[in-house]
Amino acid sequence: MALFEYRGQDGQHLVQDSLDLINYAYHGLFEGERERYEEDGYIALSLVETGLGILTGGDAVERNNAAVADVEAAGWTVLTAEDLGLPSDRTDAFHTFNGRTPQLQNAQADVLAQYDENGNMTQIGFVIRGTSGPLDNVVLDTVGDALDYLEFLTRNPNYTIDAFSDVLEAVRDLAIANGLDASDVLITGHSLGGGATTNLAENSDTFLDGFFVDANYIGVATHYVPEDGSSVLDNGAEILSFDFENDPVGAAIANGLPNLLGNDTNFEFSTDNIVVFNDLYDTAAFAGGGEVINLLTWTAHLDHVYLNAFQQLIQSEFYQEMTRDSLIIVADLSDARRGDTWVEDIDLALANTGHFGDGAYIIGSDFDDRLRGNNDDDTIEGFTGDDWIVGRGGDDRLLGGAGNDRLEGGWGDDRLTDGSGSDVLEGGWGEDVFVFMRDGDRDEITDFNEGTDLIDISAWGVQSADELSMRRTGWGEVTITYEDETLVVDSSGLLPWLSLENNDFIFA
Repeated sequence: MALFEYRGQDGQHLVQDSLDLINYAYHGLFEGERERYEEDGYIALSLVETGLGILTGGDAVERNNAAVADVEAAGWTVLTAEDLGLPSDRTDAFHTFNGRTPQLQNAQADVLAQYDENGNMTQIGFVIRGTSGPLDNVVLDTVGDALDYLEFLTRNPNYTIDAFSDVLEAVRDLAIANGLDASDVLITGHSLGGGATTNLAENSDTFLDGFFVDANYIGVATHYVPEDGSSVLDNGAEILSFDFENDPVGAAIANGLPNLLGNDTNFEFSTDNIVVFNDLYDTAAFAGGGEVINLLTWTAHLDHVYLNAFQQLIQSEFYQEMTRDSLIIVADLSDARRGDTWVEDIDLALANTGHFGDGAYIIGSDFDDRLRGNNDDDTIEGFTGDDWIVGRGGDDRLLGGAGNDRLEGGWGDDRLTDGSGSDVLEGGWGEDVFVFMRDGDRDEITDFNEGTDLIDISAWGVQSADELSMRRTGWGEVTITYEDETLVVDSSGLLPWLSLENNDFIFA
């Protein structure tokens, strides 16, 4: 099954919409947190600054206005209580709906819509906020959400419906009035909101004549498990859960029961083989894999981490071949650790992840990354930045991306692709293929083994070695030029001369 497959199709657009809605639902509460992390990491001072910023930093109205601007830029319009035909006092000042019962009054949801160029409504979004609150009431609201969480964990069979039945009925009526059906409604949420999303899917057939059975359900940062443990429920509703293996909230409610320790349970409907490699992942903080009682592991749970990782995944050259069963490691290091930390699959001290040593997709960032495989067949991609990529054992695929990268294959028959920039490629032992894009930069192979390795310059449009200018420029070194392309091929000093012919190349 494809990574974000939903109802038999690629659901990445629904996940993107969900993340845009979730980012809005916090109304700017975590504004600037991504930038603080990328600059300073999760050092104690940075964590304190983040906490103080949430409690005291900035004006709630200004932050909400920024959140509105962001979600509108993503194509969404915030709907008011009046837009839904509900009393104006049904929402707060930011048009957020609270749970309608006393015990669920801290549950919060927003309703938004998308329109086409002619002003016709095309999609309705119903987003349920996670465990936190607006800036002007964050402490009390978070305490109230914690109580809601306990209610949720008892598997209240009607948690979401009890909180928002009137709003959901208004959403149904609005959809029908605009010629839409349930398949044009997106139900989503992060953390507690993601669990509430699944809760509604489970009960959709018993509410409003089953209208919401065919809605789109995207839960983020939760492993809340349907009764039958599957993606398609007995009632016909379907769920996609986007979450990380090392997100502690997934561990907290895995298998439908509270769980304080880390685990690595696989769920059919969940992307639970994705690891976000942040500043703390290779430290003692994640020795148990991600336990909810260990607050440091909650750094893998934040909504901005999901948004950042999602963008890296869908922009990957290998996205289309990733599946739910693929081990995917996403680089998310800060400036504080990126320069001396290898992003790789590691053997956690106290957690049996079940995948250490297996082949993995290792996805870099837009910064200067160090990415390293293991002894299986890995696929490693650097993106932008000046990256250092090492395959080690196995038949690996290495892709530098934009930037001046260094690629080292190691043992095995590897495929090394430079990307744009001035790159240095070392194949190591094995029958390697060096692939070069047409970028106008000077690239280098440091250990070409004539008769074993191949140079793929099909992207240059060349069909024969006769079209290339080749000259010896050093001991065992040949410099190839073609129009604005320059490639230095070195035999690593194994031979005093290097004679490249047609059978050493892959042409267009």
